[in-house]
Amino acid sequence: MSDTQRTKWLRIKVPGFDKHNRDHMRAAIDLANTNTGVDGWEFKTYEADTQEVVLVRRAIMHTIVEEDAPKRAGSRRATRKIELKAGTKPSEGEKIAADFESDPDNAGYYLTDFQPFLGWARLTKLTDPELLCRGAVATALGVKTWEVQVEAEKGGGFTIGLPAKYVPSRHDEKLQEVAETLIGSPGWYWAPKPTERRGRIVPSSLPTFQETIPYPKNLLPKPTLGVIPPLPMGEALADRGDQSNEVLFLKYTDGPHVQLGGTSGSGKSVTLNGLIASAVAGGAELAIADVPSKAVDFDSWRPFVRPGGWGCASFEENAVMLQTLYDEGQERAKVLPRYGAKNLTQLPADVQKTMKPVLVVVDEMTGLFAMQSVPKALPEDHPLVLTAQSGNLARELIIQYLEKIAAELRFVGIHLLTATQVASTSTGISTAFRTNLPHKVLLGARATAGNRKLVLRDPNGAPEVPTHIAEDGAVARGVGIAELEGREPAVFKSFYASDADLIAMLHKRDITGHPEGQLDSITRPDPRAVAALFPHLADLQQKQTEAAQPHFDDSGRAPEAWEIDPTTGERLTGYARANAARHAVTEAIGRA
Repeated sequence: MSDTQRTKWLRIKVPGFDKHNRDHMRAAIDLANTNTGVDGWEFKTYEADTQEVVLVRRAIMHTIVEEDAPKRAGSRRATRKIELKAGTKPSEGEKIAADFESDPDNAGYYLTDFQPFLGWARLTKLTDPELLCRGAVATALGVKTWEVQVEAEKGGGFTIGLPAKYVPSRHDEKLQEVAETLIGSPGWYWAPKPTERRGRIVPSSLPTFQETIPYPKNLLPKPTLGVIPPLPMGEALADRGDQSNEVLFLKYTDGPHVQLGGTSGSGKSVTLNGLIASAVAGGAELAIADVPSKAVDFDSWRPFVRPGGWGCASFEENAVMLQTLYDEGQERAKVLPRYGAKNLTQLPADVQKTMKPVLVVVDEMTGLFAMQSVPKALPEDHPLVLTAQSGNLARELIIQYLEKIAAELRFVGIHLLTATQVASTSTGISTAFRTNLPHKVLLGARATAGNRKLVLRDPNGAPEVPTHIAEDGAVARGVGIAELEGREPAVFKSFYASDADLIAMLHKRDITGHPEGQLDSITRPDPRAVAALFPHLADLQQKQTEAAQPHFDDSGRAPEAWEIDPTTGERLTGYARANAARHAVTEAIGRA
């Protein structure tokens, strides 16, 4: 192609030219055609100050004007520029693409830019992966393929140039689907840069956890006056596999109380133990309420319990322990106004040292709250009736004091860490009480919709445990959802350490607790306080002792087991005794 043919702009000096005169216009174009020897010139403008007519030439056919031009800045690929013939319309893009891409001389080149109003287009050499990616992205955006620029990156993935129609709120979710299903695999992700109208499809793996995440000894908290310091609870799952999981802290400074729910075998005990050790290391006092039958789960922590803070021996002692805490909280509340303080941290240091924060662990709330059935067929003074009534009174007080602590004592350093498998109104756990427990933790990789509804504030908006984690038995242990105040809800996995390991960490800090031989006298509530709240308890215990003694008949013979009614504990008589005797004989014959 000659230089004249390549010329696109031409200036001709025409004194007295009138652009509104058609004869002048035609004469200027004829002059340009004659002087250059090529046709296709069109009037552009007239510059009166220089008396020059400016003409522009459009090709009469599509022509490649730059073949294998030098690679553009930032690009590693060869391109070919096309000069479009005059009058090319935007609707002709597909035909032009088909014509040039099917030409054997352009094998591997594809239309990547089409500017009919500017009179040019561009072909770019694309690899098969780039071609596949471009098509998928264009389909997701609903645009022509040449409106999307795609270039493979050295480390894998693609850089994407986006068309003007791209809108993040409409298209990012679709592009994420392209990244992880059409171009890559689960874990790949779309990283947009909307202001630059660019983005990247980045190779990555799915985020996950280690099978076991050891409790990090270096994160064991140190005492902080007036507050329970942030408690390391586990790792929050990263958004992507190429990012590190971050440490998840439970912060009582962001919310005063915790509701922890957990399906069976979900790792609830391990999580509780880690939080207990962290709180004790951080200078908090410890109190524990639990159903007596499950108290053994916390035996390791009993030496670290505050005086009178072990309520687990009976329902009555649980109630007294909580009453004592509530009363202490009321006294603390009276101290604050004297110093113009709104919470413990605003008190003088010497006063704060006398009022340490208290972590009240309340396990098996369902068992503590659910009322026991009172036998109706037995006399009112029967030990089984009195035991049930006493336990139910204690349960009512437990509920009352826990609700009061949750609602009233948030500013005086008394904090709840409650745990249960089922937390519904049918088990006595009211909606109002759950509302006053702002930190929500649900353990269990396969928690049901019902589980989520009873624990989480926003069960529909909170994340779910990813399938690839839930289906990996080893990784799934200790995994759950944390809806903590002060941060976005997250999938997390608890740190793991045995009771012995955690206690060894405390011993290294010279935190040893009470002597084993004095635990009852130090950690259980004052017997006088128990007797004051439950004055009938001493009489009941006497009757229970008597009921446990053998029932001798007139001959002085102690009854055999089959002669005692298992419901009442009394000696059987009449038909009941005869039936029991026949049953015992039948069993004896069968054994023989």
